[in-house]
Amino acid sequence: MTIVPKSKFWQRLAALGAFLLMAALIVIYIYRDDIFQHIQDPGQPFQTYAAPAPADYTLAESWLAQPDLSVDPYELDAKADVFVVVPSVYRGGEHWNLPSDDLKRKSKLQRIVRPNYVTPYGDAGRLFAPYYRQASLYSYMTTREDARLAQDLAYSDVKRAFEVFLKQSPPERPIILVGHNQGASHLQRLLAEFFQDDLKQRLAVAYVIDYPLLAEAFDGPLAGLKPCETADDIRCVAAFGTFMPGDDVIARRFAERLLVHNGKEYKSVSGREIICINPLLWSREEDYAPKRLHLGGAAAEALEPDVKPAALPKQVGAQCENGLLLVDKPRSRSLRRPLKVGGKFRTLPSNLFYEDLKQNAVTRVDAILATGELPKRAKKMDDLDVIDVEDSPVTPAKR
Repeated sequence: MTIVPKSKFWQRLAALGAFLLMAALIVIYIYRDDIFQHIQDPGQPFQTYAAPAPADYTLAESWLAQPDLSVDPYELDAKADVFVVVPSVYRGGEHWNLPSDDLKRKSKLQRIVRPNYVTPYGDAGRLFAPYYRQASLYSYMTTREDARLAQDLAYSDVKRAFEVFLKQSPPERPIILVGHNQGASHLQRLLAEFFQDDLKQRLAVAYVIDYPLLAEAFDGPLAGLKPCETADDIRCVAAFGTFMPGDDVIARRFAERLLVHNGKEYKSVSGREIICINPLLWSREEDYAPKRLHLGGAAAEALEPDVKPAALPKQVGAQCENGLLLVDKPRSRSLRRPLKVGGKFRTLPSNLFYEDLKQNAVTRVDAILATGELPKRAKKMDDLDVIDVEDSPVTPAKR
């Protein structure tokens, strides 16, 4: 029998421990996406889930962004009204939908989402962006029926907020719609439900960003609209999903696994044509657009609502390919995807096309106003010319 000295025994045990730790880390790395998805599962059916209380959109506190409604919009330089459906900030775990009183996520919406995803459109119009019980990120990572119900709940909030928005938006003003990420999914349902008749006359543009928009939708639920073809096209939809080098997993998920609502039910996007509008060209061309055309991205945090970040120009070239917008690796690290667990699925703390969207929104508003097709506002009594009438004596009629 061979006796191993104590010192060598501990050395071997330490080596075995190091080997097992390394093996475990390799397994975790290989299956990191599956592990991330698993820990976000709420662990209960949606049918037995006590949904968070809904927001009251007649209250200012229910809005991430809302203008001062006591100010006459015609006294402002911004000529349109902009409705923004913000992206996902809630991964999941405990809830299917983000609770209205979740202060941690509300802070993230205020610090990161508002300056990057809402503020760009402030030059074009008054900004409206509701808080809503957004579906958890997990609900977009599974095809379970529970996930679809969670998405329906989120959309019900967006719809209620939009109906309040319409009451506060005069019919003479153009409308811009913006949806990022999860918000772009809900935005497609708004377009199908509200913009197939008279209201589409007010639509300057709808930006559907980072969620697949199917070409076939324009023969179905979006039949009254069209994809944008030029930078100043109006009453159209500009859609793109952006992917950097190394984003293969989320690119496949975007093109194959996500579900889109066709006006009646959710269907898989797999194998169907996806609309891609290159925001450096504002067309569906598949030519590569060089970095010199990139007007600028922004990575803003904790700015005051009326403060706009300085954009970083010429960071990326971009090209539409098979429905995906493929971009170069940004020169600035602040515009890249962060290296953290689940980082490839999280909403970026930056907007790669901040300045491109900002300027294009103004261009499209000017274009729709130039048509002269929107109704004119009736003059207020204060604006009417006043004619002085001299008093005249009353002469009795002769009999």
